[in-house]
This record gives sequence, structure tokens and C-alpha cells, in this order.
Amino acid sequence: MSENIRVNDRVVLPLIPLRGVVGFPGVQFNIEIVRPASLKAFTAAATAHDMEVLLVTQKDIGVESPAPEDLFEIGVLARIRHVVKNTQNNLSVVFEGVARAKIVDIRFDEGFMIASAELRHDAMLVKRPPKVEALIHEVMTVLETLPEIHPTYTEEMRLGAAAITDPGKLADFVASSALIDYSNKQSILELFSHRARLEKLLINLEEERMLLQCEHEIQAQVREKIDRNQKDY
Repeated sequence: MSENIRVNDRVVLPLIPLRGVVGFPGVQFNIEIVRPASLKAFTAAATAHDMEVLLVTQKDIGVESPAPEDLFEIGVLARIRHVVKNTQNNLSVVFEGVARAKIVDIRFDEGFMIASAELRHDAMLVKRPPKVEALIHEVMTVLETLPEIHPTYTEEMRLGAAAITDPGKLADFVASSALIDYSNKQSILELFSHRARLEKLLINLEEERMLLQCEHEIQAQVREKIDRNQKDY
């Protein structure tokens, strides 16, 4: 067990599988609920479980009706914050992550999943070690270059990250807002140590930044060639 995590709760709650989305503690995120089983789990959470639900990402986004073995072991306990029914009669729901949740057992009840989970809360870090400070600096350095090439990452998000002082919360926020690949996000969610989270985050950020930079350069070259051809024409 990491020194940065304390276990103090076990919960039994409805579970909603997520496709290509990873929830993090302390972060709000929007999910459109379409699948009948997920709608039933949401209704149970809203009516009988104080607006709390377990959200767990499925390993393969192509699986339409996931079984327990199709889900990752670590998810997030989340609270329902806002609900809107869209024009297709699907629910658009804003969740807020509360704590990491290690799934212990899953069963089916009336057409949806119910799971038992152990909650893992970040412990307070009284002092940031020099290694953690260095990792935070490196992460923020990478983030400075992202708004120019990242399709959704903005300067406002970078400033939001800069305002976070807790290293664990910083890693979670940056993973949620800056990483694109859901498997990379999941790899951060599964780490309980602040330092390990930051180290893995830095690796994932660098890999995705290099890929985005290559894509950005290719797009620029294509646009330049098209403009030149049009001019010649």
C-alpha cells in the first residue's frame, strides 16, 4: 500500500461502465448515458444511493454489453452533479469524482451492475520532497507547449493546473484534461503514490506531445502543399 493512500471505506453501489472515458477524484466530467443497463444503474444511484455511483472504464470500447472481466479493476466513486435530457432522450450527466475505488466484487441486479469496492483516498502530503518538486516542474514545462498543438487543451486549463498545490490532485487534473489516450489516463488512475503518478504522467505527456507535434507538422506540410498547388493552378 502506498504511503499516499488511506483506505477507510467499503461501499456497495450501482456501477456504470465507461467507454473511452476515465473519471478522476476531484474532477468534474460529462458522460452521455445511452445503454439501457447504464440508465438503470444511474436511476438506482439517483433514487436509492444518495446520488453516488461507481464509474469504471471498460478495457475495450467496442464491447457493447461488458461483463465484469471487461472492466478495469480501479475506477472512481462519483457523485451526480447535474443531469440534462438531450434531444435524443439520452441523459447528459455531469459527475464529480470523489475517490479511487478498487472493485472487489460485481454482481447483476435487475439488469444492471452492482459492485462492492474499497475506496482509496489520497493522504495529506505535509511536505513536498525535492524529487516531487522536480517532477511537478517538468510536468508544467511540458504543459506550456500543449495549447498550440493539443485539440482540446487550453491555456485556461494550464493555468488551472498551475494553481493546484497538491501533487496527487495535480496529476489527476492534468491526466484528465491533457492526456488523450484513455489507456494512458487509466494508467494514472491505477497509481496510488503521488510520485509514481507524476512520473508516469510525465512519460505519457511526453509521448503524446511528440505524437501531436508530428501530426501538427504533417498537417502544416499538407496545407502548404495544397496552397502551393492552388496557387500554381
